[in-house]
Amino acid sequence: MVNSSLAYEILLYINSFYFGLFATCELGTLILKSILIGNKQNSDSYWVTVGQDYGVLMGLFIIEGARLILGRKGSLSERDIPVMFSVFLTIPSMVCVLYLLVKQVVILRIEYIWCTLMLTIQVLEYIFASMFIVTMCRGPSYD
Repeated sequence: MVNSSLAYEILLYINSFYFGLFATCELGTLILKSILIGNKQNSDSYWVTVGQDYGVLMGLFIIEGARLILGRKGSLSERDIPVMFSVFLTIPSMVCVLYLLVKQVVILRIEYIWCTLMLTIQVLEYIFASMFIVTMCRGPSYD
């Protein structure tokens, strides 16, 4: 049987470092795209969609940060309530990453790789967090 608590904690640890890298690179590329493409296009609709991209990215930073903190607290203290909130926050976080993957103004190939890796980590965390919650809610076994 897989120790879901250990696997979940390892994924949270990996994601805490990867998310820092992902956030820095994604913010840097969005700023670079805004400067380079913004000089060529001066339409209002372009700046509205770039503003949406920044809004989604900032929302992702807040949601993913809260999700990682709640997941780490719940996993380390063996409590299921913070992990449940972390699982609930995984859905909006995945939606934000999917937006960055599909609906941005300009999507670079490297962003496909970053976002796909982020989604993979989030899906694995979701699976192992669900397994962790099930094992925490189940009564003790005296085999």
